[in-house]
Amino acid sequence: MRKLSIKVIIVFVLLVLPLNALAVFQADSMIASTLDQIRMTEQNMLDVYADALETRMDNAASLLHYFRTEHPDCLSMALQTERGYDYQNAKLKTYYSMKNLDNMIDGADGYFFYLPKVDDVLVCSSSYLSEDEVKPFLEDAGRQDMPMFGGWALYEDGIKTYAVLWVSLKNISYGAWIDLDQIETSIRKSLSYESLNFSFRTEAPSEEEELTVCSKAGRLFLVLSVRREELIKTHALWQRVQLILAVIYLLLVPLLFLFTKRYLLGPLHQINDAHLQLQNRNQDYRLPACASSLEFEQANLSFNRMADNLKTLRIQNYEARIEKQQMELRNLQLQIRPHFLLNTFNQIYSLAQSGHKEAIQEIVLYLSEYFRYLFRSGRELELFSKELRLIEGYAAMAGFRYDGAVELDCDIDPEVEFVRMPPLLIHNFVENAVKYGLCQERILHISLQARYDNHTVTFTILDDGNGMDAATLDENRRILCGEHIPTDPTSHLGLYNSLKRLKYFYGETASIELASEEGEMTCFTITFPYDMEVDDDAFNRE
Repeated sequence: MRKLSIKVIIVFVLLVLPLNALAVFQADSMIASTLDQIRMTEQNMLDVYADALETRMDNAASLLHYFRTEHPDCLSMALQTERGYDYQNAKLKTYYSMKNLDNMIDGADGYFFYLPKVDDVLVCSSSYLSEDEVKPFLEDAGRQDMPMFGGWALYEDGIKTYAVLWVSLKNISYGAWIDLDQIETSIRKSLSYESLNFSFRTEAPSEEEELTVCSKAGRLFLVLSVRREELIKTHALWQRVQLILAVIYLLLVPLLFLFTKRYLLGPLHQINDAHLQLQNRNQDYRLPACASSLEFEQANLSFNRMADNLKTLRIQNYEARIEKQQMELRNLQLQIRPHFLLNTFNQIYSLAQSGHKEAIQEIVLYLSEYFRYLFRSGRELELFSKELRLIEGYAAMAGFRYDGAVELDCDIDPEVEFVRMPPLLIHNFVENAVKYGLCQERILHISLQARYDNHTVTFTILDDGNGMDAATLDENRRILCGEHIPTDPTSHLGLYNSLKRLKYFYGETASIELASEEGEMTCFTITFPYDMEVDDDAFNRE
């Protein structure tokens, strides 16, 4: 009789079962009015989804028309004949402009622009699909003979269903898509019927179909049907359950409350209080060996064993993990800093030989600012605005060194200046752009863009320098994908360490993407998740 399960069974057999048997005969048979209410509710729900879908189609079409006819960067992108600096710059600005405007409206799930002259596709998708993943889908959708409705087509790839808008012109093809499966999933979650049948159609349903409700979004029909037998069965049963639960609740609440308080709530509160004691660093707290039930005696025994183990291992494990992480971080930072300092000292030496006194003074002042930033208050992360000043100073310093052959263009969202980042992360990419991108008798243009959108920070470092050959590009991409770890400390180790620092601070979703054309340009795209409010609060509590 000390087991909790036996006590619960005895109470429910003696009290609940007789009342349940008595209440079974009191069911209400009013079904017709319930069916009408269900039908009206489902019709209203389907009308809301249809209106929302039609609004999204109109908004998406209007946004695409604006970009194709009025947006200067999109028009400039469509006129380019090769993937050079101008094309990549126009493509980036078109992408961010479309993303910003799309966030202001309820439009499509994704948009695309296909440029046949450069055989490239620009994709702006809320589902974070890559261009390589979206391009086959768009080509397949463009080849199929899809039923059209008001400029939109209904497309099925065997797995999912989409509403696709496709417009093909001479020098550009563009359009959008809406994932209809998301709408269907939402409807099915709202209506938990086993016989529910829902579909999107381009033609109205026939009168012979057993139709529950139908609604239109433009020329697209949303059709939903459920067997009448299931509606009657489900809601009649629900009415009976409601009646039974009400009677049982009224009669058994006092008894069940006293029982649960004595045999369940009391011991559970005792265990919860014990966990709170451990959280408050009271590692000597233990539960009594005796309890009201065998189950709670075993729980108390398990807790006491756990507390004994935690007391022995907790501090040792945490200190070992923190020491390891700090060691890894120090190693990464030590590998990155000497590279920059050696380059700077070489510049000072060269300027001293040529007698550029003012340039040397500017570089020394910059180094003072650099070391002040480097040996800051001991924090692992700092505001990007501080590093931005160093980057601008470095660009000016490089201009002295290379007789004005380096120009830096910064386009930074104001929010990004308040992002906490590992020190010198972006600085190293700008420095490498100067180191590997400079060409004789040609000005090196470097574009640094930073965006904060949807709890994600994106940095783009684009230059029109020497670019990379195919072998170097392939090796760097393998490093960024985790397929290759460089062993030579003089080759690609900085790129590997930069990726490792990103993942250390921001998790495995942080990434670095690389695009390059030999003799044309190099573009690094750095992306990591960041919540301005949450991450800033955590930093300030350190």
